[in-house]
Amino acid sequence: MIKNFLYLDVEKLHSLSSQVFEGVTEYILDETFSEKHEKESQKGPVGSGRIVGDILRLGEKVSQRKYLHDYSYTLLEEKLTKDNRVSVFDSNKKPSEIIENTFIKITAKAIFNDIRTINYTLENFNEIGKALTHVSKYEEIEALREELEVLKAQKNNKEKAKLDREFKNLTNLNAIAKESGLSHNQKFLDDLALVLKYGFQDQLEIQMKLGDKLFSANLKRDSLRENENLIVRKYSRKTEVEVVLFGIITQQGNTDVEPEEEQSNSNIKEAVMTLIEQMTTIESEFTGRLDHEVVIDPIALYIEL
Repeated sequence: MIKNFLYLDVEKLHSLSSQVFEGVTEYILDETFSEKHEKESQKGPVGSGRIVGDILRLGEKVSQRKYLHDYSYTLLEEKLTKDNRVSVFDSNKKPSEIIENTFIKITAKAIFNDIRTINYTLENFNEIGKALTHVSKYEEIEALREELEVLKAQKNNKEKAKLDREFKNLTNLNAIAKESGLSHNQKFLDDLALVLKYGFQDQLEIQMKLGDKLFSANLKRDSLRENENLIVRKYSRKTEVEVVLFGIITQQGNTDVEPEEEQSNSNIKEAVMTLIEQMTTIESEFTGRLDHEVVIDPIALYIEL
C-alpha cells in the first residue's frame, strides 16, 4: 500500500525504531564514525537493524530525508502490527470498550481544528464581514453612483434625492453586514478570542469518529509535510477521503475524578497549591477529555493510495 504522508513525527519515529529494532543506535554510531558500511551490530532479527540503521544514518541528507523517513515508518508499522501490538479500527471494525494495545491505527474521515485560524478569524471578523459585504454589493453601488452622476448633470433634483438615499443605505456597509450576520460586537469577539487563546493556545487538532468513540490528536505543525492551510485547502477541514492516524493512546476510559479535599491557606505554599488546583479546574473546561474520547499521541497521518 502506497502512503501519502500528511504528518510524520520523525523524532518519535527514530526513538521507537531504535528500540523496536534492537541495536540500531550502536550500529549507527559505528557507521557514523568508522564508515564501515558493511558492519552489522544488532540483537534483533537479522537485517532489521541494518535497514533501519541505514535509513536513520542517511536521513541526514536533506534531498533524501523524507523518502527514507517514509520507509523507516513503514518498517516500524509493519513490525508492530506483525507483533500484534497495534489496535486497528476502521468503518468495518469499530471500537467498543477499553482498547488494550498501546499503539493504535485508525482509518476514518477527519476534522482539522486549527485554533490559530479560528482566533485570527474572530479578531478580524468584523473587518472581514465588511469587506465581504462591500465586494458582494460593489456592482450595485457602482451602478447607483453612475446614475447619480447622470442626474447631477441633468439637474434632476427630485430623482437625485431618491437615489441619494438609496446610495447612502447601500454604502452603509456596517449596517448591511450586521443584518447579514457578518458583524458582531467587537468586545464580545475579543473576549471569545482571549478565552480560546487561554484554553487552546495555537493547537492544531485532528478529530476522527468511529462508532461511539471520538479519537483526537494534537499535531505538531513542524511535523506536517505541508503548510496546514494548504492541507486544509487540498482535503477540506472536514475531509471527504479517509485518512489514517497512527499513534500511541495516552488517555481513555472514565473521566470521573474524585473531588480534592479542601485545604486551608495557612501559608503561601498552600495558597499557591490551591491556586494551581483552581487553574487546573479552569483548564479542564477547555482541554478536559470527553467520556467517549480517546486521546492519541500522533506518530503519523497519511492517506492510503
